[in-house]
Amino acid sequence: MGLLDRVWLLLAIPLCIWLLGWQRQGAFVLIVALLAGAGLMGLHQRALSTSIVAPILDKKISVQITASLTSDPKLGQPKQMVGYVKPATTTALISVIEIKIKRVLYTTHIPLRLTTSLHFMALPGTVFSCTGILYSTAEKRVAGLFAERGQISVIHGAGAIGRITGAIRNDFRLVSTRVGGASGALIPGLVLGDTTLETHEFTNDMLLAGLTHLTAVSGENFAIIAAFLIWILQWIMPTLRPRLIITAIVLVGFIFLVRPSPSVLRATVMVSVLLISRSRGVRSSAIAALGLAIAVLILIDPFEATDPGFALSVAATAGIVLFSDPIARWLVPIVRRENLAQLLSISIAANLICTPLTIAISGQFSFMSLPSNFFVEPFVAPITVVGLIAALVAPFSGQLAYILALTQKPFAAVIVWVATTCAKVPVLHLTKGFLGAGIGVMVLTCGWIALRWRSWGSH
Repeated sequence: MGLLDRVWLLLAIPLCIWLLGWQRQGAFVLIVALLAGAGLMGLHQRALSTSIVAPILDKKISVQITASLTSDPKLGQPKQMVGYVKPATTTALISVIEIKIKRVLYTTHIPLRLTTSLHFMALPGTVFSCTGILYSTAEKRVAGLFAERGQISVIHGAGAIGRITGAIRNDFRLVSTRVGGASGALIPGLVLGDTTLETHEFTNDMLLAGLTHLTAVSGENFAIIAAFLIWILQWIMPTLRPRLIITAIVLVGFIFLVRPSPSVLRATVMVSVLLISRSRGVRSSAIAALGLAIAVLILIDPFEATDPGFALSVAATAGIVLFSDPIARWLVPIVRRENLAQLLSISIAANLICTPLTIAISGQFSFMSLPSNFFVEPFVAPITVVGLIAALVAPFSGQLAYILALTQKPFAAVIVWVATTCAKVPVLHLTKGFLGAGIGVMVLTCGWIALRWRSWGSH
């Protein structure tokens, strides 16, 4: 049930026993957190497994639903089958409002995964009706897979916020198309999380180069925008509190614009805690803010804990908070520039902590992941800031937005070049899961011991 399966018990019980002998308060907090997480996850899984649709999964019974989109529809890739090519399908997360089973109408709120062969590209919040068949699925956050059969009838579109953000994303996508090439495709993905223009080959190159986090909005982009707003507003407003309030309002709008992915939600809560504490004059620890962000998001949706993007985002942030300063101090004598050392330390800290998780998820280790992030790190911030300004301008002046986006094409071209070049270097194929993560931890531990040994030897 939830976190309390066999693997988690094997890992958690010895840790709790060790902590009880070393730090009793910390052990109690860990035990309570595990029990709370397991309980919430178990309740959610129980609710989904006993939902009204559970008895008819895989029974080929046609049902009619009225539902709302909770995510942007995504068009997949055609699949080569034996003797034919299976056409690409569109998938999206939906929340069922009403469902008619055997002429009986039920009102409910069941999360499902929609799949359809139609080109259904509506905005989140759109309410529609259609008929189809329900199938079981391995996806844990939904009660089943709804395969559409027939036509989709839109009842009403998204709300005002959805229409506004949708128009901004669409206009900026058109501007990026004018920029052209893989560079133009990367800009809306990095700025707004709109990966529509990115090809499968380019996405694969970014993955092999260890730059896949740049093909969509991450917490790093969120932090860049927050820092830029606070910095620019100091020239307009001398008082700190109004600057923080305006920054918070803009960041809330940014959430709707980029869609609430796990990394963005995590960054939202964390930055909000830091802004509130700073406005009240309270010194707040970044790691405490990160812990609060994790707790709040998992309490709201326990399935975030199983999302790879959420895990990587949290690990990267924790690595930056805990290890970027020590790494920067270690790099200063080598690179001779404190600013450069601080910039490189952020990328190193994030990548090192994410390495075991990356191996566990993909079973691959890219030797070029660290060098590639070194090269592209200086170009992420200008693309994020100028790209967001261009996106906001796009509905009013497409030409000005195009000029702003065009100024960022050289920076995006560097990222594309680094990705395509590093993707040609073979990756190391390892096992997935806990064994792969263990291998990653062992490699990092050996590296840390080697560095410490060198430090000890120098003394």
